[in-house]
Amino acid sequence: MNGEQLDSEQPAEPPVLTETKNQGLPWRTLIGVLAVGITALLAYQYFQDQSNSRPIPPAPVSPVAPPQVNDPAATAQANPDSAQAQFEAGNAYAAAGQWPQAQAAYQRAIELDPKFQGAYANLGVVYYQLAQLDLAASQYQKALELDPTDGDVAYNLGALYLQQALLNPNSPNPELLQQAIDQLQQARDLDPKLAEPYFSLGVAYNALNQKQEAIEAFETFLARYSGQDSRASQEAQRYLDALRN
Repeated sequence: MNGEQLDSEQPAEPPVLTETKNQGLPWRTLIGVLAVGITALLAYQYFQDQSNSRPIPPAPVSPVAPPQVNDPAATAQANPDSAQAQFEAGNAYAAAGQWPQAQAAYQRAIELDPKFQGAYANLGVVYYQLAQLDLAASQYQKALELDPTDGDVAYNLGALYLQQALLNPNSPNPELLQQAIDQLQQARDLDPKLAEPYFSLGVAYNALNQKQEAIEAFETFLARYSGQDSRASQEAQRYLDALRN
């Protein structure tokens, strides 16, 4: 490639943290899976031929299963003034892919508890799934205001900025690319165990034609990533092969 950035018609994409937070439990479900999905999506945008379809991020997974809610609507109606009940209903709707219902439930949880950080984070995931990227960004920003140490949310916000910067893969937005890099570096520093920021950083550096930085980022991602979605590792390797040629 002689230092040129990867051709936009070749396939590739970074992981999205898609997990929903479960207050009172390890909640890395919706946000974490979204990260894998975003990585896959960014690679897809950058390498695949233009298409009207976009890959669907993996289903949310969590180290601790979220509470089982057989009928989220009934749960929410039975506890109309409980932010936690509305939040858990939102998680159940999200797990079922019922994004408009999840949106309404998370919004109700926020109305009841304006400092419910997990509800803002999960609402951001919902807006992302509904392709409302500006609204997703605003929810992630609010979640980070409430908890500036949340590396997963910081990653999702950075990956979202990166996706916006690459909406036109033939003419990336340099200002948004730098904003994405700054946010992704923050996510990396907040949670050194996260591998996903390195993939997204590699995509951003490549778009700015910073070849060596991109290679180092993808190498670090491959050394650290242990996710279940093999697409992310495959696409990172594709980037590396192209960058080294």
